[in-house]
Amino acid sequence: MPPKKSKEEIEQEINENIAKRIIEPIVPSVELIQRTENMKYLIWRAARVCYSTKSMPELEEEWNETPEEKKTGLVIGLIERGHRTTYSHTNFSYVIVCSRVVSHQIVRHQVGVTIDQESQRYVPYETGFRYIQPEGVDDNSFKGLMEKSHDQYMKLYKEYRLSGLGKRESAELARYVLPSAISTRMVCTTSLAALIHLNNVRVQGDTGRPQGETQVVCHEMVRLAREAEPWLKPAFEKKKKKEKEQEETKVN
Repeated sequence: MPPKKSKEEIEQEINENIAKRIIEPIVPSVELIQRTENMKYLIWRAARVCYSTKSMPELEEEWNETPEEKKTGLVIGLIERGHRTTYSHTNFSYVIVCSRVVSHQIVRHQVGVTIDQESQRYVPYETGFRYIQPEGVDDNSFKGLMEKSHDQYMKLYKEYRLSGLGKRESAELARYVLPSAISTRMVCTTSLAALIHLNNVRVQGDTGRPQGETQVVCHEMVRLAREAEPWLKPAFEKKKKKEKEQEETKVN
């Protein structure tokens, strides 16, 4: 093991890191890195197992002989009727960069959502951090607030380090003063069912007006899913619009 650093060496190291400080804004980003292969087939097969007495080879033959539009119609029908288990087998995995404001909202969608997130316990911000700036605030004044926040963080971090705690323990305690605007990275995997629910709540606003950045991030998640699987477009259409169209059809 390397020799333990003296207080003077620790203080010098921290001061050098502070001198390198970068506090700057970034924009949220979403990257689709993986998805279930043969997604439509998996959902279709799950449904046919539920509702058919055919053997597995017979179901495979049925799949091969069924026209594409009929396969799609069956799967979209399942989604519209809310047969959630059949389309919970399929997943989309993303790398997301956003603020802690957004990550705190997404982690609440516990059913069908798995997240690994950048840890503020193990990642010290000695040389600064990036942040997401909300709309409608002055760039310079907001950056000044972020710099003050980092000053407070480093004041505590330095105090803990000089008291004898290690980097991880010091970061773990000092993180209490970090702002929610700080950027965070996470790998997020959602089932199709969870993504549809995320779209309904965080994009369309079924339970109230979505928060701005959260809406942007979740909209991008949905856009990438639709781009990868174009046949899924109806699954993400606004429910109220569809219900209105159905009512108009009944009247006519």
